[in-house]
Amino acid sequence: MRANFEEIDDLSLRDRILAGDRDAAAFLFESNLDGLYEFAHYRIGGDRGAVEDVVQETFLVALESLRTFDGRSTLHTWLCGIAKNKIRSQRRKRRPMALEDALDEASGDIDAILARISSEPLPEWVIEKRETKDLVGATLSSLPPEYRRALVEKYVEGRSVAEIAAQGGKSAKATESTLTRARLAFARVFELLAKKRGGVS
Repeated sequence: MRANFEEIDDLSLRDRILAGDRDAAAFLFESNLDGLYEFAHYRIGGDRGAVEDVVQETFLVALESLRTFDGRSTLHTWLCGIAKNKIRSQRRKRRPMALEDALDEASGDIDAILARISSEPLPEWVIEKRETKDLVGATLSSLPPEYRRALVEKYVEGRSVAEIAAQGGKSAKATESTLTRARLAFARVFELLAKKRGGVS
């Protein structure tokens, strides 16, 4: 069942949820939970309760307003947009952090980066740089779930392309293509955030 959901597009998933398909709703939740948690965490900080509140409220709003999703962005991007509104409410209660400001200011540029990653050269060196944990985490949280998973499995868990392909039920060629796009997306977003932040030590 899960593999079938992974193969359908976002609008079809939306329609199945609106038709009352609980498995489709569960897939939407499960496939975006980690990404939304990271997205909120790197903008709010270490307040786990506040992060969990944002994620929960995001899913509630998403289910209530799912009919408004028109497919002009991915479901992940749409969910992050809802989360941003919830995060703004949290920020009124605390002092903003520099990284949060950088992420907000870079939002449009990040979208543009993700839109053109298939046609730009790949700067392999960026993903290998040793930089701050927060900046790397914030970069990962800004990527689509498929890219984030590919990078974590390859560079954090140390899996081979063949292992990642077998785990995801894809060919080695398709997996390598995903990794290439994921590395490029990471590189561009990382450089953008580092620049907007004034560089990293």
